[in-house]
Amino acid sequence: MTLLPLRREVLVDADPALAFRVFTGRIGAWWPLDRHSVYGDAATVAFDRLEVGGRIVESRTGAEDAVWGTVTLWEPGVVVAFTWHPGHGAERASRVTVTFEDQGGKTLVRLEHVGWEVFGSLAEEAQADYGQGWPVVLDRYAAAATA
Repeated sequence: MTLLPLRREVLVDADPALAFRVFTGRIGAWWPLDRHSVYGDAATVAFDRLEVGGRIVESRTGAEDAVWGTVTLWEPGVVVAFTWHPGHGAERASRVTVTFEDQGGKTLVRLEHVGWEVFGSLAEEAQADYGQGWPVVLDRYAAAATA
């Protein structure tokens, strides 16, 4: 069974360049680590390099870094795409693409999550979990981008 892409969007009160910078360069300031992370709210998360090949890394003192994914597409103010495997090895990576579309002073941020087949028999459950999780993440992001 092939599952359709999971799509979520949020309108951000910022231009695309700023919306992109907040999403990528300030992810540690808005990501809800208490609810969606490997190590919980005692950790930090950041893109280790702001370019293709950069990784999204969660760190906590005394623990091995948890790589959440690797950047596969990087066009500032337009799109960022990355593999996605928080808490798992790269062989269990799905894929996320985030686009930033100018809406006359605001930005429509669209997230698309695909590649559910990596979850095997748990694909539908994983998609449902992310279907509930991404809105929480995007709401926190939108609040940070507006601030």
